[in-house]
Amino acid sequence: MRTAPSPLDALAPDPAKLAEILGGLPIGIAALDLHHRIVFMNKALEDLTGFDSRESAGIPCRHVLRCGLHLLGARQSETAGGREGLIKGRETDIIDRHRRKLPVRVTRIEVTDGRGEVAMYLEAYEDLSPLRDMERRLQDASGAGELVSRGEAMERVKKVLPAIAQSDSPVLVTGETGTGKDLSAQVIHKASPRARGPFVRVNLGPMPEHLLEIELYGRVAEGGEAVLGCFQRANGGTLYLSELADLPAAHQAGLVRVLDDQTIVPAGSDKGVRVNVRLVAATHKDPEELVRAGTLREDLFHRLGAVRLHLPPLRERGEDVEFLLTHFLARFAARFKKDIKGFSPRAIRILRSHPFPGNVRELKNIVEYAAMICQKDMILPAHLPGHILIGLKPGESPVSGRAAETRGRKRS
Repeated sequence: MRTAPSPLDALAPDPAKLAEILGGLPIGIAALDLHHRIVFMNKALEDLTGFDSRESAGIPCRHVLRCGLHLLGARQSETAGGREGLIKGRETDIIDRHRRKLPVRVTRIEVTDGRGEVAMYLEAYEDLSPLRDMERRLQDASGAGELVSRGEAMERVKKVLPAIAQSDSPVLVTGETGTGKDLSAQVIHKASPRARGPFVRVNLGPMPEHLLEIELYGRVAEGGEAVLGCFQRANGGTLYLSELADLPAAHQAGLVRVLDDQTIVPAGSDKGVRVNVRLVAATHKDPEELVRAGTLREDLFHRLGAVRLHLPPLRERGEDVEFLLTHFLARFAARFKKDIKGFSPRAIRILRSHPFPGNVRELKNIVEYAAMICQKDMILPAHLPGHILIGLKPGESPVSGRAAETRGRKRS
């Protein structure tokens, strides 16, 4: 029984038909003959490699598509039963015309003729450079260790950060004081395509309205010195507005207009100025409550809340408390040049029972204080700030706790 012809039979070996059908695909495609010589490369692959399809025709692919799979003889290594196997989604790299190494994902299929015999190969090359660049930026952004975590609650947040970073939509970051809103905004910026642009942070705390207008939108030079507003300073990058709830209602309306048309009007001018800014705003208050109370405009909330990032409080992060205690102790012990091995069991119990209303920022400050005054190799309750020890039972006082631990060590 004769095998039905493949829809791809018409492609082989006519380069004109290949160019017509495959030329406009956004992913790099190479057609190879049975001796693995170039028959055709589409425009996307020409752009990726720097080689022209016509000048490459007839050349062994290993000289043009200088790919790790080719150079390592992957075709032969993947042979099964005397017939070369397919390559499906193998990640490797190629060396382009300018000797740059580019990460790619390669998939190869066989094109058969009407008799079912292999007539040619098609290889697809997906450029992984944007993905690798984004991963590198995200790693650099969080490399300072400030967003370190072990528990699931914060790990879920960190998993969505790359997707949020790649979008250009406004972001609303919510969470209690000290949960890491400022740091999250920096991570989003550094992991985004805007990473090379400026990151401008503005605290919208109490400020006279005329000064706030200048801070936001700038001032022209008529009758005074020209001032660039934060939107202009952040042009091409990210503008982070903290404490959104403190922004007066009149300026909230102006912010809605800027989000709609990316245009600002500096003080003293009637001409709009175009800006290219990604806006990240934050509040430690419940934004829905702010809307109901009339403190936050509903239209502004809807424009910002399309992309929402909520940071969980430390009390909901389970095992992260001890993990962060160890992390920050290592940092501050190194800074103060002290050989502190860890926290005593009693100090750990006291800290685990503390509610941490200031969240990670408070925990970090506690560890810095304890490491600063500790003259031993272990953080004891006596080394903790006084507000942590208020309300402890008499048997749990720092003095009796330290004595008990000392007696326990002597017995052992």
